[in-house]
Amino acid sequence: MENMRKYLAEFFGTLMLVAMGTGVVVFVGASNPLVVGLAFGIAVIAGAYAFGSISGGHFNPAVSLAQAINGRLSWMDFVGYVIAQIIGGFAGSAVIFSFMKALGATSTVIKQAGFGQTDYNTPISFWSATWIEMFLTFVFVLVIMLVTAKKSAANSALAPVAIGLTLAALITLGIQLTGASLNPARSLAPATFMSMFGSSSALTHMGAYIVGPLLGGAIAAVVAKFGLGSEEA
Repeated sequence: MENMRKYLAEFFGTLMLVAMGTGVVVFVGASNPLVVGLAFGIAVIAGAYAFGSISGGHFNPAVSLAQAINGRLSWMDFVGYVIAQIIGGFAGSAVIFSFMKALGATSTVIKQAGFGQTDYNTPISFWSATWIEMFLTFVFVLVIMLVTAKKSAANSALAPVAIGLTLAALITLGIQLTGASLNPARSLAPATFMSMFGSSSALTHMGAYIVGPLLGGAIAAVVAKFGLGSEEA
């Protein structure tokens, strides 16, 4: 039962993240990167305060991977978390789809509006997109690992705010380059929904949004533990 509650927390937290973040992209627009960044950042802050005491508030396979590498999460729970996060991401995109249908949007309009999917275009290549996503995720996860470390317990009440604002800043920085995913679960669902409406570019480029964030999260875990002593009491 306890594990199921953790997985449900990750499901709902990721649902909130995708619905709120990509919803702003779809219904408000991506012309103001700061607004989009803040939407995702506020979603993370809200989710962390709501579900953090249950699951730790990851909402991101890259974060869960770092936690597992550093022994804060069992590998069995890592698998459960990632499955819950992916399903939550699809639920979030389904919410956006339902909103568009409620507005009477046709398939053509939905295809034009998109689902807030992340993608990259020339001159950015797979390798450069992977590097950008890796670096952005590395910074994000490194901050998470340090502000949630035992030695930072005195400031734990402010950790969600620090994490959310960091995400907002990093998305603002990278959104015009790769869409600034930093999260495979955040990118997979919108890309899949978009492919259902005849646009497969985002899904074709998904490799960068899986490899980059997971590498960034893994490196951040190692740097935090062995370079900065995040796991020391």
